[in-house]
Amino acid sequence: MQPSAGLVTALNKMREMSVADGSVYHQYVPTVDADTDIAKFGQVILDSNLTPVYNEFFSLLKRIAFFAIENKRFANPLSFLEGANMPLGWAGQNVHVNPAKGRAFNVNDFAGLLQKYEAEYMVEYLNVNLDRQYPVTITRAKIKQAFTSWGDLEAFIEGIINSLYNGAEIDAYNYTKALVTSAYYGGRIVTEIVTAPTTEATDKAFVKTLRKLYRKFQLPSSEYNAWKLVNGDEAKAVTTWTDASDIGVMITADIEAELDVEVLASAFNMSKADFLGRVVVVDNFDVYNDDGTVNKSGAAIQAVIFDRNFFKIKTQDNEMDEFYNPNNRTWQYYLNVNKMYNTSLFANAVALVTSAPSTEGGEGGGNQSQS
Repeated sequence: MQPSAGLVTALNKMREMSVADGSVYHQYVPTVDADTDIAKFGQVILDSNLTPVYNEFFSLLKRIAFFAIENKRFANPLSFLEGANMPLGWAGQNVHVNPAKGRAFNVNDFAGLLQKYEAEYMVEYLNVNLDRQYPVTITRAKIKQAFTSWGDLEAFIEGIINSLYNGAEIDAYNYTKALVTSAYYGGRIVTEIVTAPTTEATDKAFVKTLRKLYRKFQLPSSEYNAWKLVNGDEAKAVTTWTDASDIGVMITADIEAELDVEVLASAFNMSKADFLGRVVVVDNFDVYNDDGTVNKSGAAIQAVIFDRNFFKIKTQDNEMDEFYNPNNRTWQYYLNVNKMYNTSLFANAVALVTSAPSTEGGEGGGNQSQS
């Protein structure tokens, strides 16, 4: 069996990096091609007299092979909601300035020249609130098995990749959904009570509600953001609107199966293809504990229509670390992820729900605000 093109690329990149680093790995490990013998290749790395080569193989693997081999990765359908990385600091701020208020022109108003006209601005503070680590342990026995064939070596590397990155991507998917549910329980999103679509009549009513919100989002209003829900009636209202291109719909698979996609697309005045580009389908809106049990039920949430700016998700750190544990002769890999998961009180978002939330407090979002 010959090594795959992806594996050849990865292994040779590792060797090139060793040359650039001036380390010993490339002095003993040959360039890999279609005719390279896996047993001879592995013998050099596993040679007990060449411990630095063995150690360096795993250090270089972290840097290159995780990105060079085809593997089965979970594609998080909500990843498009993540913003640019946040490399520094643990908090950021989001500022909204209301449109200026017009006044009647008065040719005799000379005093107005020196009058102070303060803009209405509001600030919300967004925190880095996720610090997760995804570990995997590799035993020497597993390493030896990996070098019995090129296929086994590739499967070994893919297994590490899938374990770490899939764990992080699945969590990212669930955390993004949880922002909606936590906002629902915490009173940080506008809600509209609907009947779950199960008949032709309720289907039409549901689509009509979505169409209404899609249209109204595009007009200046303070009805569809949660600023006053959180800060009270005494707070200044946030006047905002959403460009049509920034409006999205998150909907459960059950609701999508019930509704006619052609009808939905027509409601948004789009082709079916364009509409499907705006809709993201999720399994449910439940919030899960680490053990997979449900922490908060999202059963009442049928869909959410949103401005993309409602989701404030940024990555601060996504790095791989590794070390060799001589006590039990294992290699430890750690994928470390630090992220911000918040929702914006300034942006339009409405959850279509079958009932108002209970008194149970929500988590996540974590915004602090002032006006």
